[in-house]
Amino acid sequence: MKFFNVKFSNPFVALVGIAIATAISGCVAAAPSSQSFSPPAEPTATPAANTLYVDHAGTLFVYRLPLSSASKPVRTLTEWPGLGLPPVIAADQFGNVAVASTTAIRFFSAPIVSLAPARAKLTLKLTPAITEVGDSGADLVDMEYDPNENLWLLNNLGALITELRSPISKSSTAAVSIGFGAPGSKTAGFTTLVQARFDVNAALYVYASSSLRSRIFKISFPYARPPSDMGLDLAQADFIDSSQWPPTAPNAPTLLLGQYFGPLRSPTPGSPPSPPVDAAAQFAQPFNPSQGRFPSEHISTILGALIADPYRASFYALDASSGSLEVFGLPMQGGEKPKITLPCLGTAGICDEKGEHVFLAP
Repeated sequence: MKFFNVKFSNPFVALVGIAIATAISGCVAAAPSSQSFSPPAEPTATPAANTLYVDHAGTLFVYRLPLSSASKPVRTLTEWPGLGLPPVIAADQFGNVAVASTTAIRFFSAPIVSLAPARAKLTLKLTPAITEVGDSGADLVDMEYDPNENLWLLNNLGALITELRSPISKSSTAAVSIGFGAPGSKTAGFTTLVQARFDVNAALYVYASSSLRSRIFKISFPYARPPSDMGLDLAQADFIDSSQWPPTAPNAPTLLLGQYFGPLRSPTPGSPPSPPVDAAAQFAQPFNPSQGRFPSEHISTILGALIADPYRASFYALDASSGSLEVFGLPMQGGEKPKITLPCLGTAGICDEKGEHVFLAP
């Protein structure tokens, strides 16, 4: 994925943007800072990644790319030594890593050779100026770097999303705050945050759940409008822009991938709806209104994490039940089997049905 730098412009623009965001339910900006947004630059093709980070419930495995059937991790690292629960983890475009407990975030610079606390370039204490903090700290469920190197925190205390703007320092506070679950809003009832993702245009996508269902919501850059429901139950979402394919690619579609729960097609007139499936699925973008929001392809498997590598016409996925690392072709072909399958090498209990992530790095 291609990322962009943000430069800061007219302070008057910053104040107007914050005033607008504050007035809109579900998207409330923090106090004005000296920084304001500039639009993302036009995306360009992403260079090939050389490293794959694979996270299994608090253990980070580092692989070299391209993968083969004989690949083994070049490093196996404990993400937060001594912590009783797995930390939340994120990696940026440069291979830098952030890991968070309920009380602090540690930041590590690439190349990642250790995640011991002494190797952290910065340890940032979580405070109410950054995110909601209770008696036991914050309830972070995900972190994600956006295309401008800002770090976003998903906190299930108050169903709150906050942004730490780059460069992050010990004095950083939340620059943007987005609340979910407000009565009367499109996110009403969706108070369990699960994941955040970004596309090349810096749009934020949030997968959240209510007591009855799950949905993916979109908040477009610069996040001044409330979240909009995309009408899909799609976890582990990843977005492939046409600009991310290499110049030699035979075609360069814009795609949306993820773990989909829902029907595969619109019912024919007079017929009942088709039963929902739980499958890895691919959606052509943009959606065609006449065809509805149904997958163009799907694979009958349940994935715990995925990330696309358009440069190699592949995507990497972790099987939710076994934790095995699998390589599939991209674009997805319906019914295909993985080209490569590598077993999860974690200790007993961390590979099956546990929190997991995959990240590309230089």
